[in-house]
Amino acid sequence: MDYTYDFGTAIKEARKKKKYTQERLAAAIDVTYASISKYESNAISPSLEVMCKIANVLGVSMDKLCGFEDSGKLSMHQLNSEQVQILTDLAELFRDQNISIKNKLSSQQYEMLGRITESFVKNR
Repeated sequence: MDYTYDFGTAIKEARKKKKYTQERLAAAIDVTYASISKYESNAISPSLEVMCKIANVLGVSMDKLCGFEDSGKLSMHQLNSEQVQILTDLAELFRDQNISIKNKLSSQQYEMLGRITESFVKNR
């Protein structure tokens, strides 16, 4: 399967949708205006760190920037800091206790899931 994708156009479209100029995006991610122009024309590719900054500033997922279809999954950049912390805590709890799908949830895990639900409901 041949995979070709116009990364520069994805950046440009996301930037314009957010109503950012190249200069404003450059300042927000601490690169030069010329770099943004080169990314958008596919003359050069940004580093992974810069790609993450672009996605974060423009409010899009890395999947979206890289041309992957929207899977309907929630990405971390769409969450507020409280929600990110709750999910991080839950992941650590599951990992620390080596929980598998077959095992029942502990009261602590049910409490954590309740916090997640409450956070998402109040932030809708």
